[in-house]
Amino acid sequence: MFIGLLVSLLPFVLGASCVQQEKIGVLFVVHGGTTTADTNEFLWNAGMQQFSYDHHNSVYQQVIWNPGQWSLGMQSESSQKFTGKYDFEYPRIGSDPFEELTVQQLADMEAELDSNTHGIDFEVDWAGWMCGDCVDHYPYPRFIYLGPDRKADSDPDPGDYPDCRYCGEDEPEGRWEECDPDRYDVDGPVERLLKKGVSRIIMVDLTVGGVRFSKTYEVTRMVRKVLDDWEADHGVAVPALWVNDPTDLMGRSYPIEPEGWTRSLGEPEVDSEVLLEDSPNPVASDPDLATLQRKAIEASLSGSVIPANTGVILLNHALHEGNEVFDPKMNDTVVLNENIMAQLRDRTGIPEANIVGARMGVKVENPEAEHTLLERTREMRGENLGHQYLYETAKEFPSSEGYPDPADPFGIYHPWGYLYWDALDYLINERGVEHIVIGFPQITTSSVLDMVEFPNQIGKEIGFKNWLLWGTGDLVKYPGDGAGHPFADYWGNWVWTDCGEWELPFDTGTAEIAAGGTNPVILNPGAALVGSSSGATGIIKQVMVVTGSWAGGDAAGTIVLKDVTGTFTPGEAISDTRGAPGAALVTGDATQTISSECCFEMGGCADDGFGVPRPYPPPRLTPLPDRRHDMDPSLAYDVSEYGHLGYDPALGLPDPNGPVQGQYTGTWAMYQPPDDDPGVGKLLAKQVLNAVLGTTP
Repeated sequence: MFIGLLVSLLPFVLGASCVQQEKIGVLFVVHGGTTTADTNEFLWNAGMQQFSYDHHNSVYQQVIWNPGQWSLGMQSESSQKFTGKYDFEYPRIGSDPFEELTVQQLADMEAELDSNTHGIDFEVDWAGWMCGDCVDHYPYPRFIYLGPDRKADSDPDPGDYPDCRYCGEDEPEGRWEECDPDRYDVDGPVERLLKKGVSRIIMVDLTVGGVRFSKTYEVTRMVRKVLDDWEADHGVAVPALWVNDPTDLMGRSYPIEPEGWTRSLGEPEVDSEVLLEDSPNPVASDPDLATLQRKAIEASLSGSVIPANTGVILLNHALHEGNEVFDPKMNDTVVLNENIMAQLRDRTGIPEANIVGARMGVKVENPEAEHTLLERTREMRGENLGHQYLYETAKEFPSSEGYPDPADPFGIYHPWGYLYWDALDYLINERGVEHIVIGFPQITTSSVLDMVEFPNQIGKEIGFKNWLLWGTGDLVKYPGDGAGHPFADYWGNWVWTDCGEWELPFDTGTAEIAAGGTNPVILNPGAALVGSSSGATGIIKQVMVVTGSWAGGDAAGTIVLKDVTGTFTPGEAISDTRGAPGAALVTGDATQTISSECCFEMGGCADDGFGVPRPYPPPRLTPLPDRRHDMDPSLAYDVSEYGHLGYDPALGLPDPNGPVQGQYTGTWAMYQPPDDDPGVGKLLAKQVLNAVLGTTP
């Protein structure tokens, strides 16, 4: 296989002697986003594209080319969460600048390439790993339209995959306005380059800031699928090279068995285990990339705080569990972080000990959750944003060696192993910093991610009044509602807000009620309980049989209800309205066990009129043994004036006018991504030319 790879790459390493006679295509690969969230069509589009890369995923197998299941795309837990999140985020910023900035970076790269002194003719385009409103920049939009067999419904033999033409016809709000059912039946960027007569394609990637990652690898595989189909149709082979991975490390390292493995299958049976040495990433290791990030961080320093009292967190989105068998993302990230740290140290005087790397939270084990042992927890900030596993390791983190040795808690890769809330705590309490800059080297382009999501994640830890711009605001970035800032009242504002819950004892159960406890995402609002004489009703959240059994007709236990109306009478028969109704006798009144409203104020909320104080954080809504789901209100955090770190509710109420207890007294700011810095285009063009000419930077 490696010999074949070398042969396919020969045109890329022959130097300038032949490049003047050909037209070379350049594909700028980015993460992608959605400019506006005005319609659920864009969210559905993004979801279908995301899952189109993994042929073992259930959405790939059951939804994309199955008209009867198209509506499931918006019913998933993930879609519900993102809909709620975007309902706040997009109005706050007006529109997402990602695509506009991407086009500017592309133009800067094209201008640099056009000024090359080698007489090389370049054609450029861009591709997004995922986006909602730029279908014509998917790597291969017709793959989603036609399905893997490339057969249209109009063909004499239409094949096994109906054309993907959903426009929201089965959505509760009706068909999506101005939706084109044939939107996927268009050329993508690869086809456009091929039709311009390019003889080869160079892919240069800033999907996650230049480091190699499974997301971009998915794009490269889809690009090669386009090229394979082009060769089959036209008899012309067009090679492609991914600049960030010029030796095809990820392809050579991809698992061997089972054939066609993806992480949806779990751990591979046979892995390739290719060594990382001699397979560097020239983009991630380029000092010019570190310079762009260093300048972005410098732009958010405080003029009133000296370097010795300044801290920097290099926040990183990690990788999907299972992909460490071929994905060197974290290794590339360490290289980039080291370069950024060295430049910050040398040019600003910020001490190395004040520059740390951090990751975000992941699901953790709950042995009481039967459907899955992993769930979101408040302690892990309700997140599930990837792992920091190093390439080809047994799930080792950059901080794993020596951990949890108190003498060296962050291991040989210190300081890159923190969770971000621990990183904040370290900088504040161990280093005594007075200003913190949050960098995110995984991106070079502003989007709703760094403009709204990250500020809220940091704000809930150390407060919004500590934000460097709090006194003046920024109405250019945040024009929505005249707010001038990115902060929500509580982060997790997509969660359910109905925390009301009642317990109803029962006995002599003669038939199964609501099939026992199931996930409330499924039950709500489908299963109701009705009292035969009182007429009282309630939505069933869980049925817990404590003694006896349904089969024996003597089941006894407790039913957990929400949205109770009326009063159940002891001794009356109760039954459910789901399928064949079950039946049992009430042995007591429904007793409210949790307040009727969720409380999202860090200091707690006033009595709600039911005689039960509303606690903060809101109690767990998802009944065990189900896993805690995305919309559980207990996962939300108040974005308070001075944050959660250093605050103990047992010691008193928070003060909206100043820090109390051990809350942070300094300031913080998000970095300003390189965005329209011409250096981005120059970096991209340089890397492309190096690849074409076979030169070393």
